[in-house]
Amino acid sequence: MNRKICLVHYSSAPGGIEVLMPEIIRMLPDTEFSVFVLRPTVSGDVNVYENLNLSITYGSVNNFVAAYRLLRYGIKNREAIFHGFNTGPFFLLIIRLAGVRKAVYSVRGTLHYSNFFQKILRKFVWNIAVSGEYRFIANSGYSRDVFLKYIHANKTGIEVIYNPVSSNRIKFSQAKKNSQLLRIIYVGRLAEGKNLFRWLDIAALIHKTRNNTRFLIYGEGPLRDQLIGYSNEIGATDYVTFKGYVSNIAETYQQADLMMFLSKHESFGNVVVESILCGTPVIAADIPSVREIFRNYPQFLIPSDASMELKILERINNLEELNTILPAAAEEFKNRFSIEQHINGLKKVYDSFGSKVLEG
Repeated sequence: MNRKICLVHYSSAPGGIEVLMPEIIRMLPDTEFSVFVLRPTVSGDVNVYENLNLSITYGSVNNFVAAYRLLRYGIKNREAIFHGFNTGPFFLLIIRLAGVRKAVYSVRGTLHYSNFFQKILRKFVWNIAVSGEYRFIANSGYSRDVFLKYIHANKTGIEVIYNPVSSNRIKFSQAKKNSQLLRIIYVGRLAEGKNLFRWLDIAALIHKTRNNTRFLIYGEGPLRDQLIGYSNEIGATDYVTFKGYVSNIAETYQQADLMMFLSKHESFGNVVVESILCGTPVIAADIPSVREIFRNYPQFLIPSDASMELKILERINNLEELNTILPAAAEEFKNRFSIEQHINGLKKVYDSFGSKVLEG
């Protein structure tokens, strides 16, 4: 079935789902894609759509200007299926006001407001933005449940479609190149909620007990300069390196001995799945979304309380135990988080606009 999908993102910089979009698009060759990005690209930033032959329209750093441009874009493409990625109720309302009747909204976060006034206002806007014809999907059962509890949605259900982390770009390998060093990595956004200052404190503690340990931080984000400054402040510059964004992510994991992921909150957690699929064990904070990922392998989880440091040191001293269960975890993740399950889920949702209700 030939169809047109208009993707709506806040940013075209590589985030959890954005970095996966080129592969998703290639897996839907019978679909014409167009993209609206609410925020213009910043000079020097990576643009995930850069090498794709797509029509891209940009909004503005000003919300009112971005809303006006989205309204015009919506009116022009109102017969297409719109797919918004966690852009919030205000921009979904703009899409509805543009006369778009077929829209999919991806719930990809768990923090939907920051104060009481914002909670009430956004909840009100959600209620008028959501059409009974619109479809909602979530990247985890946890993000779905938090969203439904917040808006008490009774107009639509929410389908859980896991991120397509397992694909041809990921290769399993447990062969490490340098047995003299223990290499611990972080991969992801350098942003609030990722618990990276505590990550650096724990890196310093680990290094005191194992001075052959090196720490590599991959990713970009608004906290980069502060984190580098803090690393200097605690004297960690000799063993902590900030590597920035890298495109060959599989090689990054495969050259590491351990992935340490201590986020305070996540709606999913692509990087812990990627690490397992590449053959590198994970020590991850036991938060709901990550617990959902490791539901059959709790050995990779550590508590998010005051005992975190001690538990991490214990797991590192027993790293071989984690390596032993890696192949089985990778095999499960290969199917559970495959590109095929994601594409099939998307097709089901997109195809549902041909009928009155979404089956399943």
